[in-house]
This record gives sequence, C-alpha cells and structure tokens, in this order.
Amino acid sequence: MFPVFFFLIAALVSLTTMTRMVEEHRLQIGTLKALGYGNRDIMAKFMVYGTLASLAGSAVGLAVGFTLLPVIIFDAYSSLYNLPDLIKSFYPSYSIISIIVALVCTTLTAWFAARVELRGNAAVLMRPKAPKSGQRIFLERLTFIWRRLSFVQKVTARNLFRYKQRMFMTVFGVAGCTALILTGFGLKDSIGSIAPKQFGVIMKYDALVALHTDAPAEEQQSYEQLISGETAITDTLDVAQETMTARASGVNDQDVNLFVPETVGSLSDYVSLQDRSSGEALELTDEGVIISEKLAKLYGLEAGDTLTLADSKNEPFELLVMGITENYVLHYAYMTPAYYASVFGKEPVFNTSLLNYDAPDSNWEDQFGEKLTASARVAAVSFSSSVGTAFDDTMKSMDVVTLVLIVSAAALAFVVLYNLTNINVSERIRELSTIKVLGFYDNEVTMYIYRENIILTLLGIAAGSGLGIVLHSFVLQTAELDATMFAPVIEWPSYIYAAVLTMLFSGIVMAFMHIKLKRIHMIEALKSVE
Repeated sequence: MFPVFFFLIAALVSLTTMTRMVEEHRLQIGTLKALGYGNRDIMAKFMVYGTLASLAGSAVGLAVGFTLLPVIIFDAYSSLYNLPDLIKSFYPSYSIISIIVALVCTTLTAWFAARVELRGNAAVLMRPKAPKSGQRIFLERLTFIWRRLSFVQKVTARNLFRYKQRMFMTVFGVAGCTALILTGFGLKDSIGSIAPKQFGVIMKYDALVALHTDAPAEEQQSYEQLISGETAITDTLDVAQETMTARASGVNDQDVNLFVPETVGSLSDYVSLQDRSSGEALELTDEGVIISEKLAKLYGLEAGDTLTLADSKNEPFELLVMGITENYVLHYAYMTPAYYASVFGKEPVFNTSLLNYDAPDSNWEDQFGEKLTASARVAAVSFSSSVGTAFDDTMKSMDVVTLVLIVSAAALAFVVLYNLTNINVSERIRELSTIKVLGFYDNEVTMYIYRENIILTLLGIAAGSGLGIVLHSFVLQTAELDATMFAPVIEWPSYIYAAVLTMLFSGIVMAFMHIKLKRIHMIEALKSVE
C-alpha cells in the first residue's frame, strides 16, 4: 500500500511540474512553430526530458530500495533475533513495474500537456496565456459572512477557489503525508499495546505454573509446601488447560487452549473476561463457552453459534458459544468444570496453577523461579512480567519501521509543498511584484501566499487523519497472524504528532520560499511581455 501512496504523489508532482514546464515554454513553442518545426519535433523535447528524468529517478530509487532500506530494517530485527546474513536480491519484475509507472507519471503527463499547447497556432502561442475570467465564489453569496471579512481574508478566499487544481493537489499531498505518519504511529500504538493489555489487563495473574499430574504424592506435597511457605504469594487458582483443534470448512485449523478454572468465582482475579467494545464483564455459565475475539472473527462466530473442536484422537465436539471476550495472543475457550464434563464426558484434570503475589523485587522472582523449576512436579514456569518485557523488546524494531515511514512522509510533504508553492509563486510573480510596489513588506507578501498554504495544510491534515485511520485499519487486517490480534486503536498523541510533524514540514517549506519571495525583482517582473 505504501508504494501505491508514493506513486500517486509522484504522479501528482509530475503532473504539476510538467504542466508548468510546458506552460513556461509557451513562447518558445510558438517561436519554434513559427520557424517551421513540426508538432512531433517540439513534443519530443518534453518527452525526452520526462523520460530522462523518470529513468534517472528510477535508477536512484531502485539503488536505494535494493541496498540501503533492506539493511536498515534487517539491522533492526537482527538486534532481537539470531538471523542469517542478509542476502540482497534484485527483483526484475518490481523494477520494471516501478520504471513503467514512473514513465507513465512523467512522460505521459508531458505528452498530454504539450499536446494541449500545440493545438494553438504560432501567433497565439507567442502571446501570454489569457488569465481566467473572474467569478464570484460561493462565500460571496453569503453576504452576512462576506461583509465581516477583511480585505486580506477576502483575497485569500478568492485565490483558494481561483486555483482549484492546485488547491486539491495540495490538500491531497498533505493528506497523504499525514496519513502515512499517522499509520506509522498507529501501528506502533496497536502492536505496542498488545503486551500491556494481554499480560496486564486481560491475564492478571503474575505466574503460570504447568504441573506434572502424574507426579508422586510426596512431590505434590513438597510443591504445596513450597507455595504455602512463600509469604509473598497472595492467592492461587488451579486450572485445567488442554489444547484442541478448531475446524470449519473454508478456514485454516487453529489450536485452541481450553481454559477450565477449578473455582469459577475466583477467575476474575486472574483473567478478565470482557467485551472489547463495551467493556462489559462476561461471566462463565454451565450452558456454554466464552471464546477469544480473534477465534470468533476467523470462524465468523457470534453468541449462540456452535464451535467445533477436535481432540488428539480427531474426535469432534460441539461447544455452544455464549460470549466473545477481548484477547490478543493465541486462541482461548473458557468454560466451567460442569460444562466441560457435559461436553467431553469426563472430569477436567487441573494441570496448571495460576499465582498472584506481591514480589518485593525482580530478584525474588528469579529466586522463586529457581525453586519452582527444581520441583519434580513443575513442568514449566512462565512469569507475566518476563513475557511482557520480551514482547516490548520485540516491539523496539517497530521504531525503525515507524522512522522510515516518517522520513519518507517528510520527503513526500516537502516535495509536494515546495513544488506547488514554487509554481504558485511563479504564476503570480506579477501580482506579488505589484503588491510589493504598493508598499507590502516582505513578511506581508510571504503571508499573502502562506495564508492559503496554512489553510490548505490544515484541510490536508484533517483529510489525512481520516485517510490514516482507513489505511491503519487496512494494514492491521493485512498484517495480522491467525493467532494474534492487533489492538485496532490509534492513541490521541499520535494524531497530534502527525499534525505537528506535517505543520513542521510545511513551515520548513515556508522558510525556504520566504527567502525566494524577498528576492523578487519587481521591475523585471513587471516589464511588459511585448
């Protein structure tokens, strides 16, 4: 999706640049036609220029894309995982597609723009293009508003609607920039919020201990003494956990963890069962199961539907879905011991112990973990804090991806705004020179132009925020794994960061253009074209 965005913006920039280039050479085109050059020869100049620019840009882009960017992203993941050496490959298919799109964006645009100009005869082309006739804008008809506007505000409003093409292009370019930045921050919010939500809000227990159910009686007693002897442990809950396979036509098989608490009333102290949208708490009953949200989404299940699970012997069992709970990692089906016995025809075997404790420090947790693993009854130990920390470390790689998106969006915004603002100034050079002659100071001339840019930038930010939400949702749906659900949220600071960064890029362009506006040669610009 990101290349699509960049190609669209490249097409926008190329359209404005090549169209403006052809219009600036209007007098030259008329002179060449008067000297006897044919339309094909004149058009070849612009076609060759567009083609060379496309090929040069494609060569640089492919070199960076196949060499620099893979190294940056690969290094980010290499800090977390033991990866083999990076193998850089050249993909001819992607390269050809990119070059073709680049050629279409520039060469085809040059052909269209030149074709329009070449329709005129030499005498018409050798004179400046007639300005568009002035028209009343819609705001002027709202007299109760129009009368209250100052002169500068009226001029700004008229100029915005006078150059509609540039207005829409600026809004679209800024919206694309904001959408990309917001998507980058949104991805970090969505994926980064998994660990604290899954291992803090949903899974409330501090440790999970898998037990050997066939351990000798003395080992079981030793384990009980170990747990009761630790004063930091506040409470425990025995749970039966069993992995089964969910099956349905047209859907990949999924591993589902059956979760059966020995004491249903105590489950809320260890696991939070709630509806993600409403936050309403869900309670287990003897009439059905509560399943995790991603499992329900994959199989299209709602409350009242039936979920089919197969055991290790491939024997199917049907479970009635009573509710859908918020969950982000793995698939779960929560049920009471009574419902488990009614479905499977046997009593659950409580092979897991959930622990809650008030640990004085991390050293206590390490020492307690060593004691647990030394017990013959303990098969495995998992601390929620270590799982969440490991996940957070993994998420640091997202910082690099987010940075790449922001830098790319910054370049995008700069190119679009600088290009459109430069064209705006070039087209209105006589107008700007006139108001300078009339006594406008440099800052006033700059604001004469940039009031329009600020308004268009704000409109682009608003449109980009909406577009960013759609793009963020699409990326999450595309990137999700079967056993993982990303939180479909964008935190409010991300909207602020995206807006501020976009305004910052716009401000940098304004600073560059202010220098250019100060250097306008009034007498030269106001000379008669004849």
